[in-house]
Amino acid sequence: MGGTVRQATTRVSTDSTISVGTAGSTIFSVNNSRASLSVQNVGTTKVYIRFNSAVNLGAGGPDYSYLLAPASGTNEGDGGVLSVDNFTGSVYAKTASGSSTVVSTEFIY
Repeated sequence: MGGTVRQATTRVSTDSTISVGTAGSTIFSVNNSRASLSVQNVGTTKVYIRFNSAVNLGAGGPDYSYLLAPASGTNEGDGGVLSVDNFTGSVYAKTASGSSTVVSTEFIY
């Protein structure tokens, strides 16, 4: 039964603070080396997240994957958090009104 188990090491690729508004933002572009990602809403407005396509809150919508709850105050750290492993596609964010801020971190192999 012997053998060696090796854990893939990861490192931070990007760590950004991004303003998100009603026009929408690209949080992550496609990255085939991505091991995981995290996004936290540190602003005071709800943030809608969608994988592989822009968030649509208008006609024909709503189309989004996750909704990140707002923080109790700017940069309070208690807003919604999304952590995803093994997804290499693009990630988009948008607010229904106003703007918010997200902290995004990408880990790569």
